[in-house]
Amino acid sequence: MMGDLKKRASFARLVNYVNNPKKARLIDSKDVRLDNNATIANSMQGQADDKPGRKLKNPVYHISLDFAHEDTPKLTDNLMAEIAREYMRRMGIKNTQYIVCHHTDREHQHLHIVANRVDNNGNTISDSNDDVRNVAVCKALTREYGLHFSKGKVNVKRDRLRGKDKVKYQIYDAVKATLPHSDSWSSLCDRLAKQGIGVNFKLDRRNGKIVGVSFTKNEMSFSGSRIDRSMGFYKLDKLFESRIAESMEWQSNGFDKRTQPIRQDTATDSSVTNPVIPQPSPIGAETDSNGGNPVESGSNIIQVTIGTLMELCVQPYQAKVSSGGGGGGNENGWGENENEKDKLKPRRRRR
Repeated sequence: MMGDLKKRASFARLVNYVNNPKKARLIDSKDVRLDNNATIANSMQGQADDKPGRKLKNPVYHISLDFAHEDTPKLTDNLMAEIAREYMRRMGIKNTQYIVCHHTDREHQHLHIVANRVDNNGNTISDSNDDVRNVAVCKALTREYGLHFSKGKVNVKRDRLRGKDKVKYQIYDAVKATLPHSDSWSSLCDRLAKQGIGVNFKLDRRNGKIVGVSFTKNEMSFSGSRIDRSMGFYKLDKLFESRIAESMEWQSNGFDKRTQPIRQDTATDSSVTNPVIPQPSPIGAETDSNGGNPVESGSNIIQVTIGTLMELCVQPYQAKVSSGGGGGGNENGWGENENEKDKLKPRRRRR
């Protein structure tokens, strides 16, 4: 069994999709009027609107639970409803309105849950660590109910996908096929670029550390971990043994090029340990489940390409070439300026 949990803004649209009589049947509900889809959505929206204080932007929980094909014979409506209730209980979705619908439009059995994030007492149901808890709860329920673990994305029918889901799976397939032939980040980026897929890294402007990676195709961008847990930055970086390119590795406080030669007639500044981060306009950050939220203005997270990262990797360790004579100013900002140097020169007494 696998679960997918998202937050949405509209009850009406989601209820119409989930409780479509052409492909679904309602198998469980709580505290909602069941006359029709409109009354279901209105009763949920009314409770969300009555929340004291600040209203939630996304008051809807949309949860889908997918079961392996091998479990079809044992999955009765009663059992699926029981699993849905136990899933919500363990996720902390309690004392609130919900509906559960069994969908029959695919070969594998699956159900959809629409739940109100504002409970019956007007409190907000916490969404802290939803993604992590979702995985843990699904694994536990799969074992306890004697179900099969789904084979995941391998069996998804690509020809039935549309929109963002289609692009997400195209990126997934491309990265998965490219990884065995890539031994560094640079190699992966080059191979994906030939397939029309861009790779961007998210840096913390305060310390230069990388905090994420995202993939872009057809102007749609998704964080690596949202495409697949195995494609998050830290998982891939471990696979590449922290290599940005051949003989070039990440450093926790910046970057370091291991094989850069040092000329005999130059000297390096040993006090420089962190790269100077350029300030490109932020174009994305680790996103929500849809991969679509941009970085807020003033955020400390910026997004850069592999080319910029390779420049950062070399820049802090570039040797300073002496200009001869009196030691001219340094345009790169790595040395002292002329006024500062003049202050240090000894002054001759006038006689």
